[in-house]
Amino acid sequence: MPLIKVSKLLVLLIGLIIYILPGPVRGQQNDYPFKSGEYGLYAAYFNWNFIWIQSGEVGFKADTVQYKEQAAWHLKAVGKTFKAYDLLYTVRDTFETFSNYNSFQPIDSRRALNHAKDHSLHEYGFDPSAGIISVRINQEKKSLYQASLPIQENTFDLLATAYHFREFDFDKLFVGQKVSYRMLVDRKVDDLYFRYLGIENVKTRNGKEYRCHKVSVYLLQGDFFPEGEYMKIWFTDDRNHLPVQVETKILIGSVKALLLETKSLKYPLTSLISKL
Repeated sequence: MPLIKVSKLLVLLIGLIIYILPGPVRGQQNDYPFKSGEYGLYAAYFNWNFIWIQSGEVGFKADTVQYKEQAAWHLKAVGKTFKAYDLLYTVRDTFETFSNYNSFQPIDSRRALNHAKDHSLHEYGFDPSAGIISVRINQEKKSLYQASLPIQENTFDLLATAYHFREFDFDKLFVGQKVSYRMLVDRKVDDLYFRYLGIENVKTRNGKEYRCHKVSVYLLQGDFFPEGEYMKIWFTDDRNHLPVQVETKILIGSVKALLLETKSLKYPLTSLISKL
């Protein structure tokens, strides 16, 4: 596989970690399985001739702030390639979302994508009183795109869904059960689903093993993805519901993200079975 294609797979994998699903609306901040200051770091891998190779990292951070005269969550994810890959294909992506502190409804969302010489800025403003989502996408060598979308119930942007999904009570799901979700991606809102697959242990590259809830996610056909339930996500079987592993098939192989380290978790990691 040419190295330039290998580096592009990292771009895809950074998205995989972030494009996790929305869960049910709780409406109470105390129900959230995360707290201000939580941080998680993930390693990005691609499969090349049956060998998993790490080529980058993505980190997630949640904080509480004052934003537009209201208490809010500030969610941020930053993905990047290692310097050895920067010579071939540089990735520096930043995702940011401000959500209402209590309802978790997104207020503003921003994605700055920098892939080699290609740069783009995606900005979204949520206005419940007007019932619209304002969309502004500025991509190099393309005309500025601006539009308004109607706000549908339980619609979250990419990064807010990654955190909001962790509210789900997986213990109340049965194996094989389908759960619908709604997510804003680029220029539209999609209605999709995931399927609960039960309990499974996952061992990470740093020697830690976790007991996890496993789900499969239905993906639409894309430039890299085949259509179907090819994305698998493992969440810790404790009160944190922290993603430990994300893996999916793509048209030319498979990619994976694995948890490396965490800081300031809200609850003990009782799902941790063993560690070196």
